[in-house]
Amino acid sequence: MKSRVAQATLFAVALLIGLLGVGQLNSQARPIAISRLSATELSTLIETLTARNRELRSGLADIREQLRQYEVSGPQGESALQVSREDLRRITAFGGLAPVDGQGIVMDVDGDLDAIAVNDLINELRNAGAEAIAVDGVRITARSVAIEGPRAIELDGIEVGERFTLQAIGSPDGLLGAMERPGGIISQLELFIKATIQIHQAASVRLPASALSLEPAVGKPVE
Repeated sequence: MKSRVAQATLFAVALLIGLLGVGQLNSQARPIAISRLSATELSTLIETLTARNRELRSGLADIREQLRQYEVSGPQGESALQVSREDLRRITAFGGLAPVDGQGIVMDVDGDLDAIAVNDLINELRNAGAEAIAVDGVRITARSVAIEGPRAIELDGIEVGERFTLQAIGSPDGLLGAMERPGGIISQLELFIKATIQIHQAASVRLPASALSLEPAVGKPVE
């Protein structure tokens, strides 16, 4: 839109210069009318025409520069918009609002874990650098906390049985090393809870989006 306005303005300025040139030619075509002017009047006319030509040329140069800037800023604006869209897509995905896919680990748990133990596993993965986590298809977000429900552990209102699968996206080596390190969370759980926990790396882990509405109820973005 800006480019079209600049082009229209450029055309208008060029038209004015053309009209002024025609006026000058017409003046030269009427030597009798000019001959009637005094030397002072002729000098004033010449100075006026010269000044006006200078102003129009300066205006034309400014318009050309604006047009050039619009033509350059067009692709740059599209590029910035594309970057913003890509940033928004990543934030949306890893904030839990969209599915994500990537390498990571898969943990199969079978045993009598309580809500505290499940939260400990999730927090250990977060501390190890997990970028996204899900438990039995329930996407873990910043507000997800395992609680003791009437019949079973619940995550975001979804029951989790004694057997469940925990998936995490991140560095496979880093996540696996953190979970299996001596004295780590798995070693501690196996001392106090009767459970079997098996972990393996995965080249592709796909996690769903959260089923919850993640829109803040109180907080607002700062402009």
